[in-house]
Amino acid sequence: MNRISVFYEHMAEAMKQENITLDEVCAAVKRFGFDGVELDANRIKNEGDAILPALQKAGLCVNGIYNFFDFGSETGSPENDRAESLRVIDCCEKANCKFLLAVAGFLTEDEMVRGSAKYETRRLRMAASLTELTAEAEKHGITVVMEEFDNLTAPYSRADELMWFMQHVPGLRCGFDTGNFLYNEEDAVKSFSLFRPYIASVHCKDRAFTENTGSPCVTVANRKLYPVAVGDGNLPIEKMMRVLLDSGYTGSFAAEHFGSIEQLKYMERSAAFLKRVLGEKRGEQFVNWRYYGKSQNFDC
Repeated sequence: MNRISVFYEHMAEAMKQENITLDEVCAAVKRFGFDGVELDANRIKNEGDAILPALQKAGLCVNGIYNFFDFGSETGSPENDRAESLRVIDCCEKANCKFLLAVAGFLTEDEMVRGSAKYETRRLRMAASLTELTAEAEKHGITVVMEEFDNLTAPYSRADELMWFMQHVPGLRCGFDTGNFLYNEEDAVKSFSLFRPYIASVHCKDRAFTENTGSPCVTVANRKLYPVAVGDGNLPIEKMMRVLLDSGYTGSFAAEHFGSIEQLKYMERSAAFLKRVLGEKRGEQFVNWRYYGKSQNFDC
């Protein structure tokens, strides 16, 4: 059964924006219809004793964990990469989470030239550490995914770069982010077709081409992309969702809208959109799109 989730960072931002407590935002997120959250591994390390019980109390699971690694850096070592991998896998187990998004690392200034010896060396070291992480995670029933990251310092900021990792790291899957391909002015639908066989999870990030109050992402062509609730922007997210669902996809859809100054509102609207698409696929009727009440409680 497909689940919908939202980034915990949006909840943390909503607490500040709306002056509400952790319990209150958890209850609101559950009421909107979300089943779980996407959680930074460092949140578990530093605040897990507060966050995890609050999520459980509200009936929310940890659907996915993500971590910013520094794989293959000149200042690190394979041993350090291995230790960090084990720490993050332990976080996944603590949160009973079976999906890990690995942000593998970022290039230094002298590694930035694509095709250069330093770039290739760093990429190969990254792939080696990712291979170890993926193999170890698999022993614990955890699937490791990567996404196209919207920053040129990531050697996976383009579709061809991300595909290189899919092809060179056994067992690695794609966490498809609908909005990140636009950073390099790539076509999201075309990229979606390319990565479909690898997709294990989806981040539903919509983008607006018209200015709003949110903080924009600036593309390589200096075009500003503004955050919006899922379904309120210019990307064909519903079309991509339906293609995935028609193919038998049973994974999750995570709402993502970093940069919004109205996170509570965006979470409510995103949940309504995702529930509508999933509901129509199942032939279910949702009478009130803004309030779902208590949904079934289950582990992710």
